[in-house]
Amino acid sequence: MTPLEMKKQITSLLDSLTDTKLAVILDFTQYLAERDTASDWLTTQMQSKAYQDWTSEENDVYDEGFTE
Repeated sequence: MTPLEMKKQITSLLDSLTDTKLAVILDFTQYLAERDTASDWLTTQMQSKAYQDWTSEENDVYDEGFTE
C-alpha cells in the first residue's frame, strides 16, 4: 500500500469515528510526532562536541571519584 493509499484509508476511517475516539487518535499522533522530535534532539545532542568531550577517555578520571 502506498503512502497516498494509506492516507486515504485513514481519512475514510476517521470519518466514522466518534469524537472521543478522534481525541484518542489526535493524542496518539501528537505522541508519535513528539517522539520523533525528541529522538532527533537526543541524536543531535549526542553528536555535539561538548558531549563527545564529556564522554571521552580523558574524562574517565572523574568516574573513579564516583565509584567509592
